[in-house]
Amino acid sequence: MESDPFYFPIMLNLRGRTCVVVGGGTVALRKVRTLIEGGARVRVIAPEIAPEIADSPGVETVRRSYRSGDLAGAFIAIAATGSRDVNEWVSKEAGQLRIPVNVVDEPELCSFIMPSVARRGRLVVSVSTSGAAPAFAGRIRREIEENLPPATAAFVELLGEIRELAEKRVTNPEKRAELMIGFCEKRHREAFEKDGIEAVRKAMISEIEKVI
Repeated sequence: MESDPFYFPIMLNLRGRTCVVVGGGTVALRKVRTLIEGGARVRVIAPEIAPEIADSPGVETVRRSYRSGDLAGAFIAIAATGSRDVNEWVSKEAGQLRIPVNVVDEPELCSFIMPSVARRGRLVVSVSTSGAAPAFAGRIRREIEENLPPATAAFVELLGEIRELAEKRVTNPEKRAELMIGFCEKRHREAFEKDGIEAVRKAMISEIEKVI
């Protein structure tokens, strides 16, 4: 529908940034784990906090109900409580402070939504239905994961290494871009799985040397 929100896909660097999660149950736990994976400094505020959250390294816990001012200094906020009133309160204050906020299962209270994510090392594939059908986004994410070879993460690391080498040796940006696009072709991925990293690295370096 024309009135439905358009969500702009974006990747945020959370490393070292304070992210506040209001809520301490199972749903909050999933969000906390995702934030920890992103390197965030996580603060959890709730009267009752699950042991799995409290025992997570680097997580600050505040065992009380949410109060005005609890979002001060937050980079993002997540409301994962069972109380509509509290969720609305968090959403309103985040808006006033211009802090991006996600309210679990209540997209109308969100300024951002969290997609379903497939991850292989530094390769991150996010899937969203813009809040319409999160379960379907999860299904598509699982299908993507099933089709990503186990060696995908290592292949991405190799491409990063080769990209740095190409930037140093190939001065023509168009040639450099053409090389990197070619290195992403299926034949290189298949060779990586069949012949190993050293053989593919050698072949890619050889192609770089041809255009120097």
